[in-house]
Amino acid sequence: MIKKINIWSFILSIICILLFFIVSFSGPIDYSIMGNHPLNLVLYITLITFVLGVLGFSGIQDWKGMARSLTTIILTLGLSVFLTFVVFFGNLLS
Repeated sequence: MIKKINIWSFILSIICILLFFIVSFSGPIDYSIMGNHPLNLVLYITLITFVLGVLGFSGIQDWKGMARSLTTIILTLGLSVFLTFVVFFGNLLS
């Protein structure tokens, strides 16, 4: 079970990066329907993936699992810091 969390957190981290690129390169989105800015949603998903990546450290059995966990943590931590910066200053400017 824990090994599956490790694998799924890695897959979700790649999906988070793809979602970030889709949201950032798409045109203006009418987000009044969702009630939240799409970058906020990507940030929330990234933070959940970060927590799953930390939980995935307990499922490490070989060097591949360690590489997956470290990659997941580095990707999600970097993306969440960047998104927090963008969302915070974006809210200040609007």
